[in-house]
Amino acid sequence: MSSPRASNRSVDYDFVSIDEECPPISSADNGEKKPPCFTLLQQFYDELMIPTFPLEEERDAIEDWFGCFRLQMKQRRQLQEQKQQEDIKQALKEVIQEDGIVEAVQKLSNTTIADNAEFDGPAMDVVLMILDEGDDDDDDCNDVTATTTGRFPRRRSSRIRTSMYGGLYAPKSDENARKYSDDKKPIIIGGAAVEYYKKSRVGLLSYIVLRDEFRGCGLARYLHEEALSRLENLANVYGAPFQKERSRNSESIPLLQAVFAETNTAEAGDVTPEQSLLRHNSLYNLGYRLVSFPYAQPPLSTEDVNGSFDEIMLLTYFPYDEQTVRTARHVGEYSMRYCQWFLHQKASNDEGLEITSTGHAQMDVSIPFLYVEDFYQSVFGYDSNDDNEAKKVENGVPDYRTAQYYKLVHWFARQKKGDGRGRVNVCLERPPWNDCKETLGNEFEESLALVGED
Repeated sequence: MSSPRASNRSVDYDFVSIDEECPPISSADNGEKKPPCFTLLQQFYDELMIPTFPLEEERDAIEDWFGCFRLQMKQRRQLQEQKQQEDIKQALKEVIQEDGIVEAVQKLSNTTIADNAEFDGPAMDVVLMILDEGDDDDDDCNDVTATTTGRFPRRRSSRIRTSMYGGLYAPKSDENARKYSDDKKPIIIGGAAVEYYKKSRVGLLSYIVLRDEFRGCGLARYLHEEALSRLENLANVYGAPFQKERSRNSESIPLLQAVFAETNTAEAGDVTPEQSLLRHNSLYNLGYRLVSFPYAQPPLSTEDVNGSFDEIMLLTYFPYDEQTVRTARHVGEYSMRYCQWFLHQKASNDEGLEITSTGHAQMDVSIPFLYVEDFYQSVFGYDSNDDNEAKKVENGVPDYRTAQYYKLVHWFARQKKGDGRGRVNVCLERPPWNDCKETLGNEFEESLALVGED
């Protein structure tokens, strides 16, 4: 397959959402049959994910992605059936106006409703930006927009956000998948993986990747915007029913409080220090700011409870500088819908949101802490006790609360920051960024030593 030249020509591209392309399935489905879009997802994983993240511990296993999408397909089927029954009940009410008769008729019309397909773990989506080499019929959708440098004009295809259950780009059957030769494969410009953590009500930009020949052209911004939109959709589809069942006061807390991202520190050694700084500046340009929180990525498997990846920092999406924050009253709420943590604090402070003397915004420390806890539970299970004593190993799965990193972050949020009621700084300055984890880790060890002396 020949590589496209990204310069000096317009580029049409479509976005394909894997979550949208996955058809709802019955809870009885054993997962043997893969939807067509899984072939497209596999292509993205092989062509872009593995070369960009060659170390297995740096990336999720694609089987985990397949498993997550299957859970979502089952829950969407259940949500569809529930919606149908609600529509039937409402229609009968309008005609009969008798609740007892309505319920009786509804039972007769509803022979089966899917078993509970709700799941506790995060929902995810993978957004693919695919080169559209065909001709568009709608000329209005093909206005060429040049970059600020003028070197890479691009235009959007008329088929953006069209759900075809894989019919546009992916083979429609397993037989066709076996004939999915290189010359017939679509060109995937890039992709972004996002996760929505329902218990902590936050999103995570897990990965954002562009093909080498399309980098440096400004396309990452459009891909990122679509990824944020997909996160919002995940919160509305999978977060709303989850929170409705668990909290009567859920309406007071936004479904999507914050959008986080991770980035390796310069000391991680996966790239040169110069490349690391370039990566951090790219994330800053996308709108991400450093959170002064002792973050490490929890283990991705239950094999080692202390297997966290430590050379990493936590960022949050907040595309504003210090001056904008100080005059936040001029910023519309719609433009800040991915920064609800900021709006919530602003609304609760009659005198306006305070900015530290060093020019930082501040986030409730419970938001990143609950995200870390949600992350741990998504790997080690959501059925742990709420007592203070560490749970013994059950079924070979250790208690994540015994992990050294979890103890550090628990101490930071519950003791150093006032039982979770404190705030952490969100740095609004450009990189270089400094990881606070080592300093806080030393302070934590000193506090343990003092307790031991007592």
